[in-house]
Amino acid sequence: MNGDEVRDTWFLRGGSQTSGYDASEVDDLLRRVAAELDAGRLVGPLIENAAFRGRRRVRKTYDATAVDWFLDQLILRPGDAELAGSSAELWRDLPVAQLTRSDPTAGDRKYRVKRKCFALECENAWRDFGQQPGPCLRWGRRRARRWAPRYELRTVEQRTIASLDCTKLVTPPWHPWTGASLGERTFTVLETAKARSLPSGIGEIAGRSLRPFYPRSKWELRAFVDVAGIPILYTGGRSFDRSAGAWISFPGQRWLRFLVRGTRHANAIMTAVDQAGNRVARFRWFTGEWGEVEITVHPDRDLTDELVLAIAISARWLGTYFDSSA
Repeated sequence: MNGDEVRDTWFLRGGSQTSGYDASEVDDLLRRVAAELDAGRLVGPLIENAAFRGRRRVRKTYDATAVDWFLDQLILRPGDAELAGSSAELWRDLPVAQLTRSDPTAGDRKYRVKRKCFALECENAWRDFGQQPGPCLRWGRRRARRWAPRYELRTVEQRTIASLDCTKLVTPPWHPWTGASLGERTFTVLETAKARSLPSGIGEIAGRSLRPFYPRSKWELRAFVDVAGIPILYTGGRSFDRSAGAWISFPGQRWLRFLVRGTRHANAIMTAVDQAGNRVARFRWFTGEWGEVEITVHPDRDLTDELVLAIAISARWLGTYFDSSA
């Protein structure tokens, strides 16, 4: 990427004053990054030492997740990103965050015009969702009883491969699950205070996803443990109020973030991205608020138990992303 490409990058504004970065601070950093790239110098130290302040009453903010994603791509080490084969070529350059490459001649257009163009890009991507190769899954509510709702992840042949239980629909939307099952395997959900010690690196993952918007006491950490009490994965953060702060961590310092690109439910796509920036799975709503979620998994990913469970847990986060306490 060169300096001109950095200057032409456009970010969607943050959904609220607490879910975005001060746009003036971001613009200042990007100007300096572009100048360093034009001069042929490394931008890693400049980006890694940058800090944007949150919870400030500013007039203009950028989507924090999109800014973090863009800066991460600028310092991605060679070999970190996936090596796309012929079956995965359509996945490699899929846009996943709330940003786009602006037309250089449109720099002075008003924000609402640029936002309209961005929404059109999202609508086109939503319509073309099924063109990427890979296994297709469906997620949705399968039990009508309000006191014991169940959500299931199914194949296109309607075979259930995972199910999730929650006690009440009024449970906070970011972590409603009480248990899960994958075939003969069952899992229970524990708060981290009741679970075994967290794997190394999880504090860094949580802090990066949630800084600077939530204190540590609101990270909402949970562990999915099997009958022997061994965690298969951890969940944390929130996808709420247009802030994609939810994540899932696996043993071995592997993790997934869930980035959202879209202006509303009807044109939004959520993408699961791993610690190296590789696209793992994509999600879209296609029948309304309580309808199903359609999911496509990267063709080079094996549907292991931990990945199936992660997909089932995270599918609802696309819907809660647009929810707001207001």
